[in-house]
Amino acid sequence: MSSFVPTPCRDYGVINMIKIIKRKKNNSNSELQKKQKIFSGRWIFHLTGVIFLITVLFVLFFSDLLLVNEVKISGLDRLEEAPIRDISNQKIEGKYFNFMKKNNLILFPQNSLEQELLEKFKRIQTVSIKKHFPDIVELAIEERKFVMLLCESEKCYLLNEEGMPYPAENFTQEELAQEDLPVLRDLSGARIDDENAPLKEDFQKFAVELGERVWEDVGIRLKQSYETPSRMSGDLKAETEAGWKIYFSEEAGMEREILMLRVVLEQKIEKERQKDLEYIDLRIANKVFYKFKEGTEQAQEVDDVPVSETKKKKDRKED
Repeated sequence: MSSFVPTPCRDYGVINMIKIIKRKKNNSNSELQKKQKIFSGRWIFHLTGVIFLITVLFVLFFSDLLLVNEVKISGLDRLEEAPIRDISNQKIEGKYFNFMKKNNLILFPQNSLEQELLEKFKRIQTVSIKKHFPDIVELAIEERKFVMLLCESEKCYLLNEEGMPYPAENFTQEELAQEDLPVLRDLSGARIDDENAPLKEDFQKFAVELGERVWEDVGIRLKQSYETPSRMSGDLKAETEAGWKIYFSEEAGMEREILMLRVVLEQKIEKERQKDLEYIDLRIANKVFYKFKEGTEQAQEVDDVPVSETKKKKDRKED
């Protein structure tokens, strides 16, 4: 019986097979090592990123670095600072969800504070809130400027420089008294539309400036409470501090009427008799009507009124 003797060809094939198996094993180990290295690098990167994010969040929202330490308030004229500061302080008291401080520059409730101030203080026209790193908040407030009080039979309205009305009921009596504005009462019974200017621009200006101009040019003080039969008429009735009335018309023109008033007081009505006057009517151009309490109405012609004279006199006083 003969024994099996491997041929050189068969031995060579076995050797190659062993080499291939070893190579695959080595490649597998190499790939595993690479994967382990990659996984280890990514893990370190992600861990570092998480730690950095946690640190940033802590610094921004939980540390004392960005706590608001000062609230600056500017632009106030009529309004008191204390109640505005109280509201801003209330907004940043306490914590969100019982662990995040409200008194934080980033979390400062800017929109909420602005809305509350506009709702509670009708005198405020705009609120601009700016944050200054790291701990200052600035409230820049612009107040509305009112020039007169217009009243109809049931309501009164504050008018601003543009003539827009704001219900007087939104203001306290102390605020209204502090304004010390001229008051115009409309006796026609017509309601005021609070979305549109109720007075013509020229008539509003006329009513606002009248008292000061009469005092400057004639030396007569008017009570700051006027009446008009209708806002559309342009007529205005004023009462002097001495108790007698003066009828004006915006259409006739303030300059002309003031000069007519001065002429009639200088030429026809002695100063000691002015207390006995019932009224002076200046609404007709170049003609003044006046009446004493016990007497009939009289008229005084005022021809060729040099309106420029009154203007020059005013200009000299301003200079």
